[in-house]
Amino acid sequence: MIATLLLWSGFFLSLRSGAHSDLMTADIAIARFLIPCLVLLPLVYKARKAILAVPKRYLLGMFLGSGLPYLFVAGSGMKLAPVSDGSALIPGTLPLFVSGIAVLLFKQPASAHRLFGLGLVVTGIGLFLTQSFSHADANLLQGHMLFLVGSAMWAVFTICARVSNLNPLAASGLISLMSMLALSVLIVTGNLESYLYAHGVEQWPWRELSGHLLLQGIGAGLIAAFTYLHAISVLGAERTAAFGAATPAVATLLAIPIFNEAPSLLGWAALSLICAGSLIASNIFMKKDASLQYQPPSFKTGSK
Repeated sequence: MIATLLLWSGFFLSLRSGAHSDLMTADIAIARFLIPCLVLLPLVYKARKAILAVPKRYLLGMFLGSGLPYLFVAGSGMKLAPVSDGSALIPGTLPLFVSGIAVLLFKQPASAHRLFGLGLVVTGIGLFLTQSFSHADANLLQGHMLFLVGSAMWAVFTICARVSNLNPLAASGLISLMSMLALSVLIVTGNLESYLYAHGVEQWPWRELSGHLLLQGIGAGLIAAFTYLHAISVLGAERTAAFGAATPAVATLLAIPIFNEAPSLLGWAALSLICAGSLIASNIFMKKDASLQYQPPSFKTGSK
């Protein structure tokens, strides 16, 4: 789980680094999806019947929530706000959106301890927004809004992935394949700018590009999938989710020496509230929480 936290944190650091380089968001997307697409393609082919049996709306939700659209939203936010804000508002507010979907769409009750934890998350979000308003920085506010949209998108992916019941690695490979196909079409048709596509191989910033390939493609795209699944099998889903709440803190601590981005006191307070709220909202303090025990809707094989 420690390896997973470092890899997840590296994902946000890579996005922030790409926001201050010659590389475009499209180039970061190539680094993120190309290697998983190629490596996991055999698993996607093997699981093709199971994939075709999943209703298309769930496949679309998985693509929108963690594929190319999500990366564009998160990458755009990283151009406007620091790593600490992005790492807090995207994974930190995920329990809020997932619980909201469970309550609104699946009519599940929310326990008292979960409501308390989500209340801390909402308070932390309010502090972040207060910070952007107090600085009268429209870019910072826009970045915070993009992070919240990104978190909501990831929540949609989480629910759709659970409902689809696909093999996690096959699902990851499918999302990478769909993202690479969409990315290729957008770049070739001129609807999306790419530094790599516009310049020859000899002009590519290989040192920087190799770092993104390592952190995005191999780290977040492949290794983190294995380490996260192993952590769940050993620690259980509840403890793993609780450890995942530390992602904002780890990413923030790493961003201080790398980008010299030290949060303000208000930022630290907001970060602490979101981390604590995510931890409390998880099942770590309860043996059973009905709010997460919803039964996803079933569908018949071959349904569209």
